[in-house]
Amino acid sequence: MKVQAIGFLDSGLGGLSVVKEVKKLLPREDIEYFADNLRQPYGEKNQNELLDYTLQIISFLIKKKIKICVIACNTATAAGLKKAREYFSIPIIGVIQPAVQDATKKTSNKRIGVIATEFTTKNRAYPKEIKSIDPEIKVFSNFCPEFVSIVEAGKFTAPETYEVAREYLKPLKEAQIDTLILGCTHYSFLKRAISDIMGPGVILVDPAVSTLLTLKEVLIQKGILKEEGKGEENYYTTG
Repeated sequence: MKVQAIGFLDSGLGGLSVVKEVKKLLPREDIEYFADNLRQPYGEKNQNELLDYTLQIISFLIKKKIKICVIACNTATAAGLKKAREYFSIPIIGVIQPAVQDATKKTSNKRIGVIATEFTTKNRAYPKEIKSIDPEIKVFSNFCPEFVSIVEAGKFTAPETYEVAREYLKPLKEAQIDTLILGCTHYSFLKRAISDIMGPGVILVDPAVSTLLTLKEVLIQKGILKEEGKGEENYYTTG
């Protein structure tokens, strides 16, 4: 079997926001997607658990003959990207660095907000990456524990979603940020509600879009971009 698919992993539906963008820009690429629904939410797990999950899933996807893997989960990226790159020989892309590079280019007042899971927030993955690019940028973070379950339930624009979002976003509005990173791929599905609450003066940075551009660059650099045929898709879940 020819090695040709792009592997994606996430704790659930969030990574589909990345797949959606891939299908738009790279429609010929084959996709192998793994959703670890049984063990979500990842944001409440510890470092060792998350690392184990990440390595297990990548191992599974490699058996499906993937040529590159996208850790389409901010929490798993924060916990396992470095080790995964050491452990496996295929290229592995996370979602944090592409989003940070995008956000640092877009901010005008050097005040960036980040909403993420509890693990990603406490791990300080985003502030560390942002400060490594521009130490003068101020980062304001808040974790949003209910957002993942809201997305998994499909309540993207429900009244209760707006109510919860207003509470989570209040400190970021008060911090007068001009750029907000959606630091969990699940949150891409809540862009409308988040944008409505933050207003037109705040730029939303979606890791799904940022990561896609990085993915395409790597595929071209490695000479593994699929340029013929129609893309095929396979999806797997733990429950």
